[in-house]
Amino acid sequence: MKKRLIVHFFLLLIVFLFSPSFAAAEKYIVIDPGHGGRFTGTSGYSGDQTGFYEKVGTLEIGIKLKEKLQGTDIKVFMTRQTDRDFAKDSKEDLIERTKIANNYVKGNNDNSLFISIHHNAYPFSTLVKGYETYYYSKGAAWDEEYPPDPIQVNFESESRRLASIVHPLVLSGTGLHDKGIQNDQAFFVIRNAQMPSVLVEIGYMSNPSEESLIKTSHFQNDAAESLAQAAINFFKVFEVFDNKGNEIKQFTSRDEAITFAKTLKNVTVFDKDKQKTIYDSTKVNYEVFMKGKDEVISFTELSDAIAYASDRKNTKVIAKEKGTVEWSNYLQRPYQIQNKDGVSKGNYYEKSQAIEVAKSMKNVNVISRSSSDVLWTNISGETITKSLEVEALSGRDRFETAVKISKEIYPNGFNADKELKTVVLTNGLGYADALSVGPLAAQLGNAPILLTRPSSLDSFSEKEIKRLKADKVLLIGGENAVSTTVENQVKKLGVTVERIGGIDRFETNLMINSRLDQVEGVFVANGFSYADALASSPIASSSNWSIVLSDKKKLTNAALSYVKGKNTAILGGEAVMSSNIEEQLKNLNGSKTVERLSGKDRYETLASILDEFSDEIKSDTVLLSIGQDFPDALVSSALAVKTDAPLVLVHKELNANVQDVLFEYGMQNRVTSFFTIGGKVEEKPKNQVANRLY
Repeated sequence: MKKRLIVHFFLLLIVFLFSPSFAAAEKYIVIDPGHGGRFTGTSGYSGDQTGFYEKVGTLEIGIKLKEKLQGTDIKVFMTRQTDRDFAKDSKEDLIERTKIANNYVKGNNDNSLFISIHHNAYPFSTLVKGYETYYYSKGAAWDEEYPPDPIQVNFESESRRLASIVHPLVLSGTGLHDKGIQNDQAFFVIRNAQMPSVLVEIGYMSNPSEESLIKTSHFQNDAAESLAQAAINFFKVFEVFDNKGNEIKQFTSRDEAITFAKTLKNVTVFDKDKQKTIYDSTKVNYEVFMKGKDEVISFTELSDAIAYASDRKNTKVIAKEKGTVEWSNYLQRPYQIQNKDGVSKGNYYEKSQAIEVAKSMKNVNVISRSSSDVLWTNISGETITKSLEVEALSGRDRFETAVKISKEIYPNGFNADKELKTVVLTNGLGYADALSVGPLAAQLGNAPILLTRPSSLDSFSEKEIKRLKADKVLLIGGENAVSTTVENQVKKLGVTVERIGGIDRFETNLMINSRLDQVEGVFVANGFSYADALASSPIASSSNWSIVLSDKKKLTNAALSYVKGKNTAILGGEAVMSSNIEEQLKNLNGSKTVERLSGKDRYETLASILDEFSDEIKSDTVLLSIGQDFPDALVSSALAVKTDAPLVLVHKELNANVQDVLFEYGMQNRVTSFFTIGGKVEEKPKNQVANRLY
């Protein structure tokens, strides 16, 4: 039956709307063999006598098309695979047929296509012949009584593209006469399919010679082959989307798509054939860091990041997600792959990179270039000569964590012959009074620092004082910080109790410093922000430096009196320690005695401190803690003194400048122990630090 006449009997079908998405991981095709069951389609020239109606030919081609696509990565659905209809009424039949098709692709519309297969007929002449491809165009075939599905309207350009791919392939495959691509017919199935869609009229069954051809298996096979290739080709495009999922432009060339995308911001390139995003500037994949500069340049592609970095001095490229160094023109490559004869097979920035490559080779070692230790091997008989012992010192809270550190330093308590059996006890809920106590704890026989609540002695600390067999507890802070209740509870343990506490944090700080026997230099830090003072505490504790606290604007007369004649290092930029403080110190002791160690944040200030004192940090150990809270870092200084180890502070990832310091540290020290302090250190920075230490 002629489809151009049937169209006027169709009813409006309103379906729900949803946005096309390119996020699905599959390509779909819905094959629709036209007609079926009681709806035979055209009888053609001889169908009434032979029983070969349109529904027979379309199903033969549809089944063959499905078979040809089975070896591809396109998932195939069919509206029918037998001679069936979907409803008693022709209008309802088309409605149900389209519902089935749309349900197959629900949620994956943008990665789907619909091909409705038909044969044509012309009742007024047996001479008309040829092939036509139809797609729906709202502008060319709008009918208020039968409006299209809005989703199909949005797919008009893709339906037109599908038609432009299908049409020449079917022509060349079947040899039929070209009757063109048409968009002036509002056929129900392509008007309401919620995906890119075409309806193909493969020959005229009202033409005797073409009907004979349509009946042959050879012709059906050729038509199916052409449609299969068209479906495959349809997906071979690269789509550029904005960050809201709107398509900006489409390309057939991968390189052209990416080149175009790089001229825009916040876009993605989607390989429709491979069903994956191949470029994403909405996400930073690589960052270029320049040594000594705060500027960080972000890139999506590694090649772009390296190209940018290679034109500049002292740069490195870091993979954002893993935090690994991918390229540098100033860092050494600490790890090497060697064959069994000791011949180098490549140098790498990261141990993990070297091992990953080595796994694809035979009979090789991964070695540390600085120590020649074997870190990984697949050579028979070869042994690994160095490993990194990673230990977490973490309790259920900050109070127990402090005890864990104390037990690591003194696993059996204080030795009976230890001259000073002192414990430092400070407020675990406020940092003000204890920021500078590390150097004093070090001079008191490396006294462990324990924490307490201000109103009552913490039970973990109480037990630890007993276990250590301490004979003295030094309370840090006034009675508001550590109450008399705590003091009395400690006295009941049978130990001597002494308090160091002034009217405020600054007086307490100077009282602490007055107890120090040897002072070779002074760190000057902001007393209202814990980060910089804590970063310096392990170094101060092991290097006979003290820590002076100040407000942002100026040093008090008492503080100036203390630092007179001493070398000083100001910690932090002018946002935390003003230029006026620097001038005070220079006027007091001379410009050559004053240095500022700073960065754009607490982690870069830490990098400056570690770099400046790198010659004094020689150890087989590294300590790691978070920089976003004070207690774990506060109590780590005693362990740093015992191990001569640096304390590295991190947040969600290792700071790029601290990473540089660890590059040098790992090359100069044979590190075998790695402690994480507290339970909040995330896996990424922990792995980043560990990767530097093998």
